[in-house]
Amino acid sequence: MDGVYETQIKSPMGNMSLKLALQQNGNVINGMIEIMGSKNPLSTGKVNGNKCFFNGEIRNNSMSIKYNIMGELIDNTLYIHAKTNMGEFKLEAKKIG
Repeated sequence: MDGVYETQIKSPMGNMSLKLALQQNGNVINGMIEIMGSKNPLSTGKVNGNKCFFNGEIRNNSMSIKYNIMGELIDNTLYIHAKTNMGEFKLEAKKIG
């Protein structure tokens, strides 16, 4: 799971770039989500085989987006299903680093 992944999100606020940096240590995953000009740590990350699960909160100015993510890594693509307080998203993030 280690690496940096990049994708685009089509949201009610328009298209946004998202970068996800992940670091795996055994069954635990830590990292950072960068979106809308802010970097936010993810929390309670777990890994099971090629799947990862984590949640967190993206804060930018007065906006707060809580999320729960399930991802599955196949080759160099992380297939993401994100549930947020702004809706659900299915994303494909390509490994860039």
